[in-house]
Amino acid sequence: MAPFRGEFTERGRAGIGGPLYWENLHPRGKPMLFNVSGLLRSPVGAVRRYTLEPERPVHAGNVELIRTPDGVLVRCEADVLLEGDCARCLAPFGYPAHVSFEEIFVQQVDVVTGRRLPAADDAEAFLISTNHEIDITEAVRQYSETAAAMQPLCRPDCFGICPECGQDLSMATCTCDRAPVDHRWAALAGLRQANG
Repeated sequence: MAPFRGEFTERGRAGIGGPLYWENLHPRGKPMLFNVSGLLRSPVGAVRRYTLEPERPVHAGNVELIRTPDGVLVRCEADVLLEGDCARCLAPFGYPAHVSFEEIFVQQVDVVTGRRLPAADDAEAFLISTNHEIDITEAVRQYSETAAAMQPLCRPDCFGICPECGQDLSMATCTCDRAPVDHRWAALAGLRQANG
């Protein structure tokens, strides 16, 4: 029988042998969803560690779940791939970033009695579901937003777009005159164009 998510299994039952390890299986293909019913039955300070599998926007990462008196402290370190538009040429592109956070997920239901617990003091606190699952997808999304560059560039030497004709100068050149014009000499520049 295959182990369910979060079950301790013995590595190498086929004769290799080895220590017990934490099996990190993801039901329904949700690598950022963790069943913590076993952890909630553990004493304060108990720890579970997971390796994040790739799921947009996460490329790779690690999660540590620590039992607290009110729920579970989630520590996450993840490499993410963010999407954005280049600030110079406006082309869409993806770029890597790193997110790191610690958030407490508050318990809503007592795992032993099944009774509802008092609501969290913070209305915006992350909650453990009534099925005793922690979904860190929203936390990863929020911290990815804060890690996003204010003016991302598709590459450091991006030439941008021509302000006259809109041509992407990284792809091709244009014939527009983009020389800076000092407004004090604008009348002379107009005279020069008239004389050809």
